[in-house]
Amino acid sequence: MPALLALRLVTYLLVCAGVAALALAGLLGPVGGAILALALTGSWVIDQVRDRMPVRPLIAWALVVAAAAAIALDLLYLSQSLLDGMVHLLLFLILMRLFRRRSLKDLRDAGFLSFFMLVAASAVTFNVSFLFVFIAFLLLGTWMLILHHVVSESERAKVGATDLTAGGIGLRNPLFRISLAAAAGTFALAGAMFFIIPRIGQATLPFRAELGKRISGFTDRVELGAYGEIESDQTVVMRVRFPESVKDPERLPNLRWRGLAFDRFDGRIWEATPRRRGLLQRDPSGVFRVTQPRGTGPLVRQEIFLEPIGADAVFAAPRTVRIQMQVGAVELDEMGSITTPASSARLQYSVDSELEVTPPPGLRDAAWPVVSHLPGAARYLQLPPLPDRIPALAREVTAGSRSPYEAALKLNHYLSTQFTYTLVLKQQTTLGPLEEFLFVRRSGNCEYFAASLAVMLRSVGIPARVVGGFQRGEWNPYGAYFMVRMKDAHSWVEAFLDGPGWVTFDPSPRASAEEAFGAPSVAALYLDAPRMRWYRYVVNWSLRDQVSVASSVHRGASEWRGSLLGWRDSLRAVPRWWVAAIVVSVLVAAWFLRRHVPGAARRAAAAAVPRFYIQTLRTLGRRGFRRGSTETAREFSQRVEGAVPSFASAVARLTAAYERCRFGEDALSHDEAAALDAALAALRRR
Repeated sequence: MPALLALRLVTYLLVCAGVAALALAGLLGPVGGAILALALTGSWVIDQVRDRMPVRPLIAWALVVAAAAAIALDLLYLSQSLLDGMVHLLLFLILMRLFRRRSLKDLRDAGFLSFFMLVAASAVTFNVSFLFVFIAFLLLGTWMLILHHVVSESERAKVGATDLTAGGIGLRNPLFRISLAAAAGTFALAGAMFFIIPRIGQATLPFRAELGKRISGFTDRVELGAYGEIESDQTVVMRVRFPESVKDPERLPNLRWRGLAFDRFDGRIWEATPRRRGLLQRDPSGVFRVTQPRGTGPLVRQEIFLEPIGADAVFAAPRTVRIQMQVGAVELDEMGSITTPASSARLQYSVDSELEVTPPPGLRDAAWPVVSHLPGAARYLQLPPLPDRIPALAREVTAGSRSPYEAALKLNHYLSTQFTYTLVLKQQTTLGPLEEFLFVRRSGNCEYFAASLAVMLRSVGIPARVVGGFQRGEWNPYGAYFMVRMKDAHSWVEAFLDGPGWVTFDPSPRASAEEAFGAPSVAALYLDAPRMRWYRYVVNWSLRDQVSVASSVHRGASEWRGSLLGWRDSLRAVPRWWVAAIVVSVLVAAWFLRRHVPGAARRAAAAAVPRFYIQTLRTLGRRGFRRGSTETAREFSQRVEGAVPSFASAVARLTAAYERCRFGEDALSHDEAAALDAALAALRRR
């Protein structure tokens, strides 16, 4: 392949890599990608035709003008964000360079502009496939720079090609090996820089907040009365890993991820009353203090990778003590709901939670007053007008209870055992949704169970609220983390009891729920593990990770040094004449292979043969002339000249140059190299 053609091809592949990065980041849709592919194909065809015949630039200019008009319209009216407009302008500049290419500078500029496509994509994408695009871009960029330098130097010297590009770019060409070595070195340097330079942990640009994909399913309220079949949404919304100090995290009991709490009920909708949120203070290490630990349960750290779900909730195991995250503000309301304005960003944060434990048995004998230590208890007892039979059912179930805790347990047990979980909700009467669930249908999803328990608790004087969040999810053994899907969205109840405070009750029969939704396949768990590693070790690579790696390297170096000292002590016990004998044997073996192995000698001799003479021998070989093993270069030249007189001039010049370079160790000038290229080309034409 000619060097100039190779440069064009690599440049176009570099642009395609940038386009692929934009597509992975969601900055280029299918329609835009198809149009861009057609434009790139058109520019390639025009570029190829331009070298063979004079083409008027009318078509190229027409396309450029049309693209400029489209870009102007896009920037003014169509782009959804500044980033979108910048990307479209970048694509226009690249196409303009490719359509109107007049020199190598235009190819170089197109390659450099494609780098900014990679930068724009890296700012907003968390896709693990971006890694492969980055590697391809790195290798192609290195090749483009090397080819551009070689071709430009050849043109500057006014020769058709240098010795590197003579005969085209092939696997055996020195340029190929040079490019491969440079690409490998560049990749190694980039890998080293990866470990040196930490990331901040959040890669969403502030002027493109809508880039975060909003996932439907979790909302800021619980609404009853919707009928139909609930689909099992397998979209992953959260991944939760635990530090190595936590043994068997998959066995932690009653694990769930708390989001928002709701205290107001109008008969159909549970929602939070408008409230003032308090801004949490962040210390210099980026830690937000939520509350003081009570000392009643184990303190467990979770590392959470949250996808953008369109809600401002910060999910964590209940009774959050502190949060560490790279955001500007974290807010806490009176019901313990933690929120952040970064609802459209992918978040990575660490949480320390004091896990709930089973309340002490003495609560069964506690006195009935349960509101003595609860500020604003009235709003947790608020109820809309209800059918009389709902409070009557609550009193019937809790009859004979010695304490609020025992009453809550009875109500929770009644709902979880006397009702069934279902994903298919059908309206059977004109009754309200809660009354129909309790007395007619007797089946529903977690929202009906939680709403019913909260209403019945309030009916007997126990403060209660509904909580929305997610169940624990599926344990992924291939990555050692919980994989939480949208189908794991869940609602439960918190009731206030004197002493322990807010206690969790979950009346939903989760065994039936898990059976209804089904478990993810082994393939899904296996394929999700690399995504977790990508988020953890690439996207959110931090200074803490640097310190951890440096410590591991230091420990490894110390262990290696210790083993090396052990080997040194062992070698001291070996007799010195043994060491001398081994060294002499190695030297003798090397000399013998050098002198008596034909292959080695041939390879050593071939290494000193100039490239142009190897090509001469190949050209003559295709015409039936092969140099004998005992035949000198001059004898071979004379034999060819005698057989084909038309070859005489070219073969004699190439042979003389070979003898001069091989035995005289003289370097060829640019003019001499050009003359040899011409002689070799003439020999090929004959």
